[in-house]
Amino acid sequence: MDDILKNQLIGYLSGFATQNRLETFEEVLTNRTRYLTVALENIFQGHNASAVLRSLDCLGIQDAHIIENEYEYRVNPDVALGASKWLTLIRYNTGVENTRAAIESLKAMGYRIVATTPHTRDVSLPGFDLNRGKAAFFFGTELEGLSGNLMENADEFLRIPMYGFTESFNISVSAAIVFYELVNRLRCSSIAWGLSEEEKQDLRLEWLKQSVKHSGLLIKRFMADCGII
Repeated sequence: MDDILKNQLIGYLSGFATQNRLETFEEVLTNRTRYLTVALENIFQGHNASAVLRSLDCLGIQDAHIIENEYEYRVNPDVALGASKWLTLIRYNTGVENTRAAIESLKAMGYRIVATTPHTRDVSLPGFDLNRGKAAFFFGTELEGLSGNLMENADEFLRIPMYGFTESFNISVSAAIVFYELVNRLRCSSIAWGLSEEEKQDLRLEWLKQSVKHSGLLIKRFMADCGII
């Protein structure tokens, strides 16, 4: 869809949304970022992964990369509380090397591959350098951690300081701690972390599709009126 048609469709669907909802879209878009992102590798406990999505939405992280090797991830609606429909979920589940596919895709988009693990002492969270460029943080299961494939191909390793007997936080707590810390630092920095206007337009359209009742039928009517179908 070209930009002119997309803008017209956004204007059309906006006529079926409340003013309050449209204003909320604009406020949220102003605070959204793709400078930081998350990748969840082979998470079999859906409630934990869904809690991560909820934290991402609250903190303004737009994308979540879901790597499904042995386990299919399904959103738990009682935990995510609708967060998933506002996020962009990218799934890797079509090949044998889904972790490798995720790494290659994220590197092609300019992301550093950051393995979050308590088993290395590379960089502690307070010392993580945001200025080195975009970063994708990989989280694994509580029992198995990240795969050997990921650990071998990571650019950096990140640990969260802990002061008790327990070896690690669970995945949802870990992700919330990492992104709360880094998002606050990012917003206080001079880094250009916001979305482009094109990205905002794409999300406006996707969110309108999610919000407006019978949006599929309305889009068909719009396309028919434009002589496209």
